[in-house]
Amino acid sequence: MSFDFDTSHLAEELAALGTHPNVRKLAVVLPLVPGKREVAWEFLREGPPFDLERAGVEAHEVLLTDNEAIFVFGVPEGPESLERMLSAEDFWTMATAWGHIASGPPRLAQVAFDWPR
Repeated sequence: MSFDFDTSHLAEELAALGTHPNVRKLAVVLPLVPGKREVAWEFLREGPPFDLERAGVEAHEVLLTDNEAIFVFGVPEGPESLERMLSAEDFWTMATAWGHIASGPPRLAQVAFDWPR
């Protein structure tokens, strides 16, 4: 399956989230080409490709399944911190670097339930 890897739709969704002051966590789901999970592991072993702290990220984790990479970002409350993360050039460089192992466009997942202790 071939498609044009374009992050513009994701950028629009993320920008719209920036108007909501209660966003504290977001997840980006990237479908993977079958058999590319190990390539994703290699990318992740190199560590984050951008300075998470400078970008305003409070927490970050990546979950992998055989079919998806799920990037979870914790952002401090307030639209300015999300805007700072999205304006980091390395954030979008990282997003497009994964394009050759993606089987579809990235999509945003919203937190439906969160239980902090």
